[in-house]
Amino acid sequence: MQDLLRHAIRDAESQGAHDAEVFASISSESEVFIENNDIKQAKSQQLGSMGIRVLVNASLGFYSTNILTRDSVRTAATMAVKMARASPKDRFNSLPRKRKVHFLRGIYDKAAESFGSSDAAAAAADMLEAAKSYDSRVTVDSGNFTAARGTQFLASSNGIELREKLSTFSWTIMGMAIQNGDVSSFDFQSGATHFAKKIAVQKTAAEFAEAVTSSLGPRKVDSFRGEMLLTPSAADELVEEVISHSINSDAVQRRSSRFAGKIGKKVSTELLTAEDDATNTEGLGASSFDREGVPHRRNIVIEKGVLKKFLYNTYTAKKQGVSTTGNSGGSTSSPPSVSTTNFIVSPGKSSFHSLISEMKRGIIISRFSGNVNPVNGDFSGVVKGGKLVEKGSVLYPVKDVMVAGNVFEALKNLNGVSKERKVIFDSILPYMRFGNVSFTVG
Repeated sequence: MQDLLRHAIRDAESQGAHDAEVFASISSESEVFIENNDIKQAKSQQLGSMGIRVLVNASLGFYSTNILTRDSVRTAATMAVKMARASPKDRFNSLPRKRKVHFLRGIYDKAAESFGSSDAAAAAADMLEAAKSYDSRVTVDSGNFTAARGTQFLASSNGIELREKLSTFSWTIMGMAIQNGDVSSFDFQSGATHFAKKIAVQKTAAEFAEAVTSSLGPRKVDSFRGEMLLTPSAADELVEEVISHSINSDAVQRRSSRFAGKIGKKVSTELLTAEDDATNTEGLGASSFDREGVPHRRNIVIEKGVLKKFLYNTYTAKKQGVSTTGNSGGSTSSPPSVSTTNFIVSPGKSSFHSLISEMKRGIIISRFSGNVNPVNGDFSGVVKGGKLVEKGSVLYPVKDVMVAGNVFEALKNLNGVSKERKVIFDSILPYMRFGNVSFTVG
């Protein structure tokens, strides 16, 4: 594969490219699906693809292929150069220089090489059985277990030659509980790890089953203003996307970020410290280098409520006159873009139960079903798996409750962050409590 990448660079240069970069990926995946309380389908596949980016007099051309032969790569290089010649010049187009990369440990498990579809099916069956045996009222609508391993390759005319192996095991489960015609809110739980020995499908199944059974028998409440306590999953749905968009330098430069011009200013209460860190191997976004071959590093973006930095790739960094933060992302099918890696919120000092005990009146939100605008921060939707809290006690599950507000305003009313955190694929998030939130009942 590395020889193929070198050929691609030479092919592009021979046709007039001043700079060339090749990013390739090969992977093997086994996936098993759960539907209607049963194992329904298993599939295995091997994938391979390559993307070639070239610069001709500051004009960008890109072409990708999933046929990894010498002839196909030669054709891809030719097409990339043709596209560059037909594209406008942009003085900020450039490739990064070669840097020393310190490779991570903890993102590849050799056990993944022998982990096949039968093992994936066994894990899915274990998850299904754990959920069903937890309580007879539980019904699993859908779910899956996926085991994947792959290698990423990157080479450029600036002398970069890198490769890295990654393995991931991930699983999801979704469904409800049913009792005498009473149907609970749907709930979705997930888990992920880089190592086979850390697969914990039974734990995820128990969390799912507890969530759906505890939301049976919901009651209506009056509309009110109070506190909103988000589970890590709900925080991922409501908060993470808005912050990730706002710290993206491309969004800042396009004037679609509410954080533009606010470096050094408060954007939240001091309880929030957030970072982007691909070197944290707990998250599935971990890797040693970014889409352009720049070494990954830890980037603190919000510290005790103060905005510290934006995330850059080579293009946006050059446009701003700063250094890249190693946040070039993307696949082999498109040119690099600016992207988060592992989005991590630092833990607080309070336990989840302490956050509840301090609430006068509010709702714990397990899931959010609605719309979130990452540009202006507005959100509105239905509370899923919600529970009413009064005077520090959880009273009962609620139904037909709408929640609406603005994430940027909510961050100014952040009044609680838990010690407990959960890994949700490429996010690591705590429970987060916000004051002065509007709950409406139709």
